[in-house]
Amino acid sequence: MTTKSVGAPVTFGQGVVCDFPVIASDIIYEGSAVGENGSGYSRPLVAGDPFQGFAIDGDYDNSDGSAGDINVHVQAEGIAILAISALAVTANDQAPVYASDDNTFTLTAGSNTLIGNVRRWVSTGYAEVAFKVARKAAAVSLGDLDSGIAPSHVVKFAGEVTWTGGGATLAHTVTGAAATDIVVATFHTIGTEGATIDGAVASTNTVTFTLDTANTSNDAVVSYVVYRAAA
Repeated sequence: MTTKSVGAPVTFGQGVVCDFPVIASDIIYEGSAVGENGSGYSRPLVAGDPFQGFAIDGDYDNSDGSAGDINVHVQAEGIAILAISALAVTANDQAPVYASDDNTFTLTAGSNTLIGNVRRWVSTGYAEVAFKVARKAAAVSLGDLDSGIAPSHVVKFAGEVTWTGGGATLAHTVTGAAATDIVVATFHTIGTEGATIDGAVASTNTVTFTLDTANTSNDAVVSYVVYRAAA
Protein backbone atom coordinates (compact mmCIF):
# COMPACT_ATOMS: atom_id res chain seq x y z
CA MET A 1 0.00 0.00 0.00
CA THR A 2 1.06 3.59 -0.60
CA THR A 3 1.18 6.35 1.99
CA LYS A 4 -2.02 8.34 2.62
CA SER A 5 -2.75 11.29 0.40
CA VAL A 6 -6.11 12.17 2.03
CA GLY A 7 -7.53 11.84 5.52
CA ALA A 8 -9.56 8.73 6.28
CA PRO A 9 -10.77 7.26 9.58
CA VAL A 10 -9.38 4.05 11.02
CA THR A 11 -11.78 1.45 12.38
CA PHE A 12 -10.66 0.54 15.89
CA GLY A 13 -11.55 -2.64 17.72
CA GLN A 14 -12.39 -3.04 21.39
CA GLY A 15 -9.90 -1.70 23.91
CA VAL A 16 -9.63 -2.75 27.54
CA VAL A 17 -13.30 -3.81 27.57
CA CYS A 18 -13.96 -6.87 25.41
CA ASP A 19 -16.69 -9.40 24.63
CA PHE A 20 -15.97 -13.13 24.49
CA PRO A 21 -18.23 -16.13 23.79
CA VAL A 22 -19.20 -18.17 26.88
CA ILE A 23 -18.91 -21.96 27.19
CA ALA A 24 -22.05 -24.09 27.26
CA SER A 25 -23.91 -24.91 30.46
CA ASP A 26 -22.20 -22.47 32.79
CA ILE A 27 -22.61 -19.10 34.49
CA ILE A 28 -19.99 -16.38 34.75
CA TYR A 29 -20.92 -14.08 37.62
CA GLU A 30 -20.11 -10.39 37.75
CA GLY A 31 -16.66 -9.81 39.24
CA SER A 32 -15.39 -13.27 38.33
CA ALA A 33 -11.94 -13.74 36.88
CA VAL A 34 -12.51 -15.08 33.37
CA GLY A 35 -10.35 -17.68 31.64
CA GLU A 36 -10.21 -19.20 28.16
CA ASN A 37 -10.91 -22.93 28.10
CA GLY A 38 -8.44 -23.88 25.36
CA SER A 39 -11.16 -24.04 22.70
CA GLY A 40 -11.84 -20.33 22.34
CA TYR A 41 -14.66 -20.02 24.89
CA SER A 42 -14.74 -18.13 28.17
CA ARG A 43 -15.53 -19.65 31.56
CA PRO A 44 -15.07 -18.92 35.26
CA LEU A 45 -11.30 -19.11 35.43
CA VAL A 46 -9.72 -22.49 36.16
CA ALA A 47 -6.11 -22.57 37.36
CA GLY A 48 -3.83 -22.52 34.33
CA ASP A 49 -6.34 -20.88 31.98
CA PRO A 50 -5.16 -17.87 29.97
CA PHE A 51 -6.53 -14.84 31.84
CA GLN A 52 -9.06 -12.70 29.90
CA GLY A 53 -10.02 -10.16 32.56
CA PHE A 54 -12.89 -9.65 35.01
CA ALA A 55 -16.59 -9.96 34.16
CA ILE A 56 -18.42 -6.63 34.38
CA ASP A 57 -21.97 -5.29 33.89
CA GLY A 58 -23.88 -8.24 35.36
CA ASP A 59 -24.03 -12.03 35.42
CA TYR A 60 -23.77 -14.14 32.25
CA ASP A 61 -26.05 -17.17 32.50
CA ASN A 62 -25.50 -19.69 29.74
CA SER A 63 -26.53 -22.65 31.90
CA ASP A 64 -29.15 -23.70 29.34
CA GLY A 65 -27.27 -22.55 26.25
CA SER A 66 -24.77 -23.88 23.77
CA ALA A 67 -21.21 -22.63 23.51
CA GLY A 68 -21.18 -19.09 22.14
CA ASP A 69 -24.89 -18.37 22.61
CA ILE A 70 -24.00 -15.37 24.75
CA ASN A 71 -20.94 -13.20 25.28
CA VAL A 72 -19.33 -12.11 28.51
CA HIS A 73 -18.31 -8.46 28.90
CA VAL A 74 -14.86 -8.25 30.53
CA GLN A 75 -12.49 -5.59 31.75
CA ALA A 76 -9.14 -6.77 30.38
CA GLU A 77 -6.92 -4.23 32.12
CA GLY A 78 -7.12 -2.03 35.19
CA ILE A 79 -6.82 -1.96 38.97
CA ALA A 80 -8.98 -4.02 41.31
CA ILE A 81 -9.06 -4.45 45.08
CA LEU A 82 -8.82 -8.20 45.67
CA ALA A 83 -8.78 -10.44 48.71
CA ILE A 84 -5.47 -12.29 48.91
CA SER A 85 -5.08 -14.69 51.79
CA ALA A 86 -2.67 -13.51 54.52
CA LEU A 87 -1.37 -10.65 52.38
CA ALA A 88 0.99 -8.44 54.38
CA VAL A 89 2.44 -4.97 53.80
CA THR A 90 5.61 -6.57 52.41
CA ALA A 91 3.61 -7.22 49.23
CA ASN A 92 4.26 -3.56 48.39
CA ASP A 93 7.29 -4.91 46.54
CA GLN A 94 4.92 -5.44 43.57
CA ALA A 95 4.53 -9.18 44.15
CA PRO A 96 2.98 -11.19 41.29
CA VAL A 97 -0.65 -12.20 41.85
CA TYR A 98 -2.13 -15.49 40.64
CA ALA A 99 -5.68 -16.88 40.39
CA SER A 100 -6.44 -20.48 41.35
CA ASP A 101 -10.11 -20.10 40.33
CA ASP A 102 -12.50 -17.28 39.44
CA ASN A 103 -12.54 -15.83 42.97
CA THR A 104 -9.38 -17.06 44.75
CA PHE A 105 -6.17 -15.05 44.52
CA THR A 106 -2.73 -15.88 45.85
CA LEU A 107 0.94 -14.96 45.69
CA THR A 108 1.78 -18.62 45.03
CA ALA A 109 2.53 -19.49 41.41
CA GLY A 110 2.16 -23.29 41.33
CA SER A 111 -0.15 -24.23 38.46
CA ASN A 112 -2.17 -21.03 38.90
CA THR A 113 -2.78 -18.23 36.38
CA LEU A 114 -0.78 -15.01 36.55
CA ILE A 115 -3.17 -12.03 36.43
CA GLY A 116 -1.00 -9.08 37.48
CA ASN A 117 0.97 -7.54 40.35
CA VAL A 118 0.23 -5.98 43.71
CA ARG A 119 0.06 -2.22 43.18
CA ARG A 120 -0.59 -1.23 46.77
CA TRP A 121 -1.22 -3.03 50.04
CA VAL A 122 -4.58 -1.91 51.45
CA SER A 123 -4.95 -3.94 54.64
CA THR A 124 -4.17 -7.42 55.88
CA GLY A 125 -5.49 -9.74 53.20
CA TYR A 126 -6.39 -7.04 50.68
CA ALA A 127 -4.48 -5.20 47.96
CA GLU A 128 -4.91 -3.09 44.89
CA VAL A 129 -3.90 -5.35 42.01
CA ALA A 130 -2.86 -3.98 38.64
CA PHE A 131 -4.21 -6.65 36.31
CA LYS A 132 -3.62 -7.06 32.61
CA VAL A 133 -4.17 -9.78 30.07
CA ALA A 134 -0.76 -11.23 29.19
CA ARG A 135 0.38 -11.31 25.60
CA LYS A 136 0.85 -14.89 24.49
CA ALA A 137 4.51 -15.82 24.12
CA ALA A 138 5.73 -16.46 20.59
CA ALA A 139 8.58 -18.61 19.41
CA VAL A 140 11.89 -16.77 19.25
CA SER A 141 14.29 -17.29 16.39
CA LEU A 142 17.71 -15.85 15.62
CA GLY A 143 15.95 -13.45 13.29
CA ASP A 144 14.23 -11.85 16.29
CA LEU A 145 17.54 -10.69 17.76
CA ASP A 146 18.77 -7.14 17.49
CA SER A 147 20.68 -6.56 14.27
CA GLY A 148 23.84 -5.98 16.31
CA ILE A 149 23.63 -9.47 17.80
CA ALA A 150 24.83 -12.14 15.40
CA PRO A 151 26.03 -15.25 17.25
CA SER A 152 28.33 -17.52 15.29
CA HIS A 153 27.19 -20.58 17.30
CA VAL A 154 24.31 -21.50 19.59
CA VAL A 155 24.04 -24.11 22.34
CA LYS A 156 22.49 -27.28 20.93
CA PHE A 157 23.03 -29.77 23.78
CA ALA A 158 24.40 -29.76 27.32
CA GLY A 159 24.77 -32.36 30.02
CA GLU A 160 26.97 -34.43 32.30
CA VAL A 161 28.42 -37.90 32.05
CA THR A 162 30.02 -40.09 34.72
CA TRP A 163 33.11 -41.91 33.49
CA THR A 164 32.76 -45.65 32.89
CA GLY A 165 35.00 -48.39 31.55
CA GLY A 166 38.21 -47.39 33.32
CA GLY A 167 40.00 -46.23 30.17
CA ALA A 168 41.20 -42.87 28.95
CA THR A 169 38.49 -42.54 26.28
CA LEU A 170 34.71 -42.47 26.70
CA ALA A 171 32.09 -42.33 23.93
CA HIS A 172 28.83 -40.81 25.17
CA THR A 173 25.55 -40.89 23.20
CA VAL A 174 24.15 -37.44 22.41
CA THR A 175 21.30 -38.03 20.02
CA GLY A 176 21.31 -35.35 17.33
CA ALA A 177 24.97 -34.41 17.66
CA ALA A 178 26.84 -33.86 14.40
CA ALA A 179 30.49 -34.07 13.39
CA THR A 180 30.51 -30.34 12.64
CA ASP A 181 29.51 -29.42 16.22
CA ILE A 182 31.98 -27.95 18.71
CA VAL A 183 32.22 -29.46 22.21
CA VAL A 184 33.48 -27.71 25.33
CA ALA A 185 34.04 -29.99 28.33
CA THR A 186 35.18 -29.57 31.92
CA PHE A 187 35.24 -31.63 35.08
CA HIS A 188 32.30 -31.33 37.43
CA THR A 189 34.01 -33.91 39.65
CA ILE A 190 37.72 -34.56 39.15
CA GLY A 191 38.61 -38.25 39.12
CA THR A 192 40.74 -39.87 41.84
CA GLU A 193 43.61 -40.22 39.39
CA GLY A 194 43.68 -36.44 38.84
CA ALA A 195 43.45 -36.72 35.06
CA THR A 196 42.94 -33.75 32.77
CA ILE A 197 40.71 -33.55 29.72
CA ASP A 198 42.73 -33.82 26.52
CA GLY A 199 39.82 -33.43 24.15
CA ALA A 200 36.08 -33.64 23.43
CA VAL A 201 34.95 -34.32 19.87
CA ALA A 202 31.50 -34.65 18.35
CA SER A 203 30.47 -37.17 15.72
CA THR A 204 27.05 -38.40 14.58
CA ASN A 205 24.94 -38.89 17.75
CA THR A 206 28.10 -39.19 19.88
CA VAL A 207 30.51 -37.08 21.90
CA THR A 208 33.87 -38.68 22.68
CA PHE A 209 35.92 -37.48 25.64
CA THR A 210 39.63 -38.17 26.07
CA LEU A 211 41.66 -37.91 29.29
CA ASP A 212 45.44 -37.74 29.58
CA THR A 213 45.38 -40.86 31.76
CA ALA A 214 42.96 -43.72 32.41
CA ASN A 215 40.21 -43.08 34.97
CA THR A 216 40.33 -46.53 36.55
CA SER A 217 38.26 -45.48 39.57
CA ASN A 218 35.39 -44.46 37.28
CA ASP A 219 34.58 -41.48 39.50
CA ALA A 220 35.19 -38.52 37.18
CA VAL A 221 32.11 -36.53 36.14
CA VAL A 222 32.40 -34.44 32.99
CA SER A 223 30.11 -31.52 32.13
CA TYR A 224 29.81 -30.61 28.45
CA VAL A 225 28.20 -28.12 26.10
CA VAL A 226 27.70 -28.79 22.39
CA TYR A 227 27.68 -25.75 20.10
CA ARG A 228 26.35 -25.62 16.57
CA ALA A 229 26.91 -22.99 13.89
CA ALA A 230 24.03 -20.53 13.83
CA ALA A 231 21.77 -20.88 10.83
